[in-house]
Amino acid sequence: MKRKIIIGIGVIVVIVAILVSLNNSDEKNNPEIIKVGVILPLSGQYSFFGESVKNAIELSLNDLDNKNVEVIYEDDEFNATKGLSAYNKLQSIDKVDTVIALSSPTIEVIKPVINDSDELMFTVGNETSIEEDNVFEIIPWGAKLFNTLGQEVSDRYENIAVVYGSDSQLFETNRGLFVEGLANDNHSEIAVSSNSDVRTEVSKMLNQNFDAYTLFLTVEQGIKFLNEVSKQSGENQPQLICDGNIELTIGDYLPKVQDKNIFNGCISTMIADTTTDEFNETYIEIYEQDPNFLAVYGYDAIQIISEYLAGKDKLDWKNILEEDKFVFDGASGEIKFDETGSRVLKSKTHIFKGGEFVLLEN
Repeated sequence: MKRKIIIGIGVIVVIVAILVSLNNSDEKNNPEIIKVGVILPLSGQYSFFGESVKNAIELSLNDLDNKNVEVIYEDDEFNATKGLSAYNKLQSIDKVDTVIALSSPTIEVIKPVINDSDELMFTVGNETSIEEDNVFEIIPWGAKLFNTLGQEVSDRYENIAVVYGSDSQLFETNRGLFVEGLANDNHSEIAVSSNSDVRTEVSKMLNQNFDAYTLFLTVEQGIKFLNEVSKQSGENQPQLICDGNIELTIGDYLPKVQDKNIFNGCISTMIADTTTDEFNETYIEIYEQDPNFLAVYGYDAIQIISEYLAGKDKLDWKNILEEDKFVFDGASGEIKFDETGSRVLKSKTHIFKGGEFVLLEN
């Protein structure tokens, strides 16, 4: 009887040893799992954006060949205070390795903390400013479109009026990038305060005989300014230069701008849509709705983390992504990062023609 017991124990020991060996073998063959904290607006006014990105992340996790990414979601309600609280919880309690964020208030409040550490943050929403730091934008920085627009119109017009709202830092940033893109100094800047009736500013612009002008104003002020241009100049008016903001809000402009012809020939630059049909079709098939335009960037963020960072020393992550040879062919198209960690922008140029914006043929 004792002999049988001894043999039985011996068999158990052997089985345990084999299981431990197999487990250790699996650990050696599989990269260490990366814990990713994802902070999204999952409730409140912008929850549609957050839910769409979350859906895409779930698609991405399902598509991973190597299940080496674990995701923990937090809701920031597009609020900086809640975003910072979510980040602190992910770091102190969940012990995540990196963070993905969407909301600009959350991104801005987390950035200083991230940059004081060795951590990285990936964004599927835009920062308000770009600098060399530990933040990597999976979505191209939309503000660069203003610089691209400046380059696009430099050879078309000799004298350009740059009309901008003087009460907003956002207008100041966009204006600065546009002016930076201009290849010459043949431009003048006209500031418009939020309480102005714009008659004086329009008169000033028209008296200087500009070839073209562009607006960095709120939609309400922009409508007021364009109507005043029509009133004061009649048919003899400079060419309007649009931007991505005007193109995106043209549905708000057209019903309220009295002279619709004021938009004819208006040039705009936009982020090129390089999302694959496969991603869109799969998303629609599973969720029975179109993905929000931000969703695909959540998908690619997970793919990059899994393919390039899993199994690597965290201290090397930043260098890996910043290397010149880093190129990722994602669902949102080719991804490369510049020296600031911002995705290299691919743009397209539109022109307002026949009552709508269409692709400008070179």
